[in-house]
Amino acid sequence: LDYLLRTSDFVVAAMPGTPATRHFINAERIGKMKPSAVFVNVGRGTCVDEAALCDALKRKAIKGACLDVFEKEPLVAESPLWGLDNVLLSPHNADNTRSYYPSTMERFVELTVNFYLKGRPFPE
Repeated sequence: LDYLLRTSDFVVAAMPGTPATRHFINAERIGKMKPSAVFVNVGRGTCVDEAALCDALKRKAIKGACLDVFEKEPLVAESPLWGLDNVLLSPHNADNTRSYYPSTMERFVELTVNFYLKGRPFPE
């Protein structure tokens, strides 16, 4: 991981929000990124120490960030992220693609037919 943080142009986090991933991307890991790196988070906001990320972005320690998720959602009006010119913010909708709704409906029908209608428990 250290090698990837030091050498990657883009560091993309797509982790689930669990106790083990809370603040996984912290000041130490952000500090290992090269100055030209861009951080992208499309996983869970709790996986990133937002204060440490804001600090690094303000100091231009990394080039920028693209964030679709935040520690507290919706992103509070007082967040310093709003005022940074090296951040792209989106409202937790990175999964909203052309195929999202058809594939979601397909999965819903599949679960309904294979589990609910047959009286079986849903898979974890």
